[in-house]
Amino acid sequence: MKAWLLDLLISLRAKLAKIHKSFTIWFNGIAGSLVIVLPFALEQWPQLQGTINDHFYHLMLDVIIIGNIVARFITTKSLADK
Repeated sequence: MKAWLLDLLISLRAKLAKIHKSFTIWFNGIAGSLVIVLPFALEQWPQLQGTINDHFYHLMLDVIIIGNIVARFITTKSLADK
């Protein structure tokens, strides 16, 4: 492997070693999973299709955007420093 690539991988590993402590990563992971899983859930359970409309997707998007803004304000350390 090229030396620069190995150095890059080592530095990335050091920076991401404490990723599990990041509120922003957890929030985006859970929110992103819900956005991906929801259409499949609606397909599996047709009785839910009448309860969740297009407005719900816009509301989810708003929550994700506001959640990211809040997470950015409460973040004080980089991943490497956690």
